[in-house]
Amino acid sequence: MAELVMVHGIGPEEETEEQLSGAWMRALARTLRENGRAEQAARLEDGSVTAAMAYYRHLYARYVPQDDWDMPLPDPMAATGEDVAADIMDNIQQHASDPAARAEATRALDELRAEVGPEQGPAELLRMFVAMLGRLGPVARSGFAALSSTGVFHLGQVAAYLDDETVREGAIEAVLSRVTPDTKAVLAHSLGTVVAYEALHRLDQPLPLLVTFGSPLGLRSIVRRRLRPQPLRSPGHLKRWVNVADRDDFIVATLRLRTLFPDNDAVLERTRLVKNRNTNPHAAVEYLKHWQTVEPLTELL
Repeated sequence: MAELVMVHGIGPEEETEEQLSGAWMRALARTLRENGRAEQAARLEDGSVTAAMAYYRHLYARYVPQDDWDMPLPDPMAATGEDVAADIMDNIQQHASDPAARAEATRALDELRAEVGPEQGPAELLRMFVAMLGRLGPVARSGFAALSSTGVFHLGQVAAYLDDETVREGAIEAVLSRVTPDTKAVLAHSLGTVVAYEALHRLDQPLPLLVTFGSPLGLRSIVRRRLRPQPLRSPGHLKRWVNVADRDDFIVATLRLRTLFPDNDAVLERTRLVKNRNTNPHAAVEYLKHWQTVEPLTELL
């Protein structure tokens, strides 16, 4: 009976549900306390506010790379990874704060599109993509944490969710099994925002608040062909949706997610912009350090 449901994103399989939940709760409590909400922070810490992490990392076990270039992504998943890789490079080109990173992303995109033909296969583009990240600055690189199997695995998680129905349904069920009539807010990060979006469209009860951050919901490879339901719209039983983004978080597809939704959508608010640490602008705990992310929860908690 969780009042707060958290939905994690891409990351290492060995990071457990308990580790993720603990890190998020500590970050939330710290931000509340730093902004004069000590009583609410204490309620999180002592368990007065019930919280649960919708955990689904174990579903990716069969897709964990065995070495730097082992990518167990059978078709069509490799093609999905190719789409996501190109979209991420385009994101860097469009809204990175560093002009040098934008210029390098432009060159990388040109090179990727010129050198990778259908005869080489989509896996070759993934290899080139990871190599291209190595030529970018630390802000652009940091979202994958490593320029080898870790980065490929992260792309693989996105591809597996979109193309493996067992993974997709398992992740959606992980969210829906945590959301009850007592749930006041869902807090989702990264790929978790896609999972939450699809899961909450199946919800048959009111939900007061959804907070998303580091969201790839606007990635063309997801939105135009694979996100469910189409076209984009807020879940029917959701009352309020707050989205938060850092322009140097290259997983974020757009800084103006609201513009992709119908004009009469009164649920999704204008994206709140924050500035995370350059060493890892995509990290969930970095987003949770900002009052812009945590403030929507205060009334409910």
